Amino acid sequence: MLKQENATEDTAAIIKDITNLFNAANMPQLADGNLYVGIPHSVLAQFHNALAKQRSESEESRFKNRMRYAGIVKERTEATFKWDDNTYPLAEPGIIEQILTIGFARQKKNLIMAGPPGVGKTLLAVVIACKALRAELSVKYKTAHDIATELREARTGNSLSGCIRRLQAYDMLVIEDLTFAMFDVRTAQAFFSVIDKRYGRKTTVITTNGNIKDWAGKFPDKSMCAALLGRIYEEAIVLNMNEAKDMRLSGSNGTLGDISENDATNLKGNSV
Repeated sequence: MLKQENATEDTAAIIKDITNLFNAANMPQLADGNLYVGIPHSVLAQFHNALAKQRSESEESRFKNRMRYAGIVKERTEATFKWDDNTYPLAEPGIIEQILTIGFARQKKNLIMAGPPGVGKTLLAVVIACKALRAELSVKYKTAHDIATELREARTGNSLSGCIRRLQAYDMLVIEDLTFAMFDVRTAQAFFSVIDKRYGRKTTVITTNGNIKDWAGKFPDKSMCAALLGRIYEEAIVLNMNEAKDMRLSGSNGTLGDISENDATNLKGNSV
């Protein structure tokens, strides 16, 4: 009797899983559990396994398509980012664990990662972007130079407003190497418009080799410079990766980059 009850419970569980799979695939006509009542347990089990495999393959294919659209060539997972408590001596304790939960993206906060080349900024940015994609967030990954070029070309082609709207819309916009980008007056205004509309509504992830304050100070409009810094930094999470060893020189005692101590001080904490 107990064996029969267990078999009935197992069958009911499989039918529930089958209906869940069809609901997830947006096929409600096949998500009616009554359709599967009376089918032998072994047949249901095979059907369930085939559905689950197809669903998994479909989700993986969809993820890879979304990853390519985001501008990411290869998925990087948390396991590929090697670090310990001594890797980033200037980072706040627990900040990397906090970042890897991507909770800041759900809270619409920005993330700034600052440090010299080779310390893992890009790798961590890709890990975060991939986790956001897995969480069904829309993501775009671009260098600041490419964004500046795109905005200039859009302005020339009379499609600037559409370009700005697209950059504003992503749940997460990852901007690599911000301080390497050069902006003329009108492109700087367009870039400010992107950041302004994202402020408090979307998440922007920024990597930088230098001091964002010095970079923004070169903007032609000083009031826009102050406003831009405020929108980037307010309630942002700042990961200070200065004074870390170059990950690409495994076993080396040297570091790369010419970030000054003053830059490191300015980038530590959440204020500028």
